[in-house]
Amino acid sequence: MNLDKEKKDILKEIANIGAGNAATAFSTMVDQETKITVPRIELMPIEELPEITGSQEDYIACTLINFDGELSGKILLVLEMDSVEKILHLLFGEGELPGTEIRNSALRELGNILSGAYLKAINIFSDLNLSQGLPAVAYDMAGAVLSSSVIDYSQSGDEIILLETEFIISEKKLELYYFFIPEEKSIDILFQHLMGDNLA
Repeated sequence: MNLDKEKKDILKEIANIGAGNAATAFSTMVDQETKITVPRIELMPIEELPEITGSQEDYIACTLINFDGELSGKILLVLEMDSVEKILHLLFGEGELPGTEIRNSALRELGNILSGAYLKAINIFSDLNLSQGLPAVAYDMAGAVLSSSVIDYSQSGDEIILLETEFIISEKKLELYYFFIPEEKSIDILFQHLMGDNLA
């Protein structure tokens, strides 16, 4: 996959709008103003995914969502556990957190809202009609959970697109790693729709 400056600029604009949509939705969830940093766009070798947080031994939470339509693939959201804890306290207050089932339900809903916000931006820019499935939530060391996920990405080629954004709520920073992983045959279709005659 060749991610030149023009393609990167388009993805950054999509990421800005997607993150803005996500921040608005998240503000509604927690009833607090949410700010965002400028997203970082990176084309990343898929084998480096288990080290995205710095170490394969870092304990993380992630949601995995399939999307389909004119394109198909997966959306992966990765959060370090300190960000997960901050989010849960924003949702449920500073006291004792609810049980595992309710926490997982909250993270699935968060993943559903955030991925939907980005997917909506992609749909608008590309004039595609992509829809998402139900999110699955997993907790484990990054090396274990992300390596097992990579097995399912074998049709996605050797590289994936990372859109990294920080959400800032009441001076709390929440770092979000958002991976848009179209199947290999879908990536050319995506950029054809995004760039039209400008596609090199």
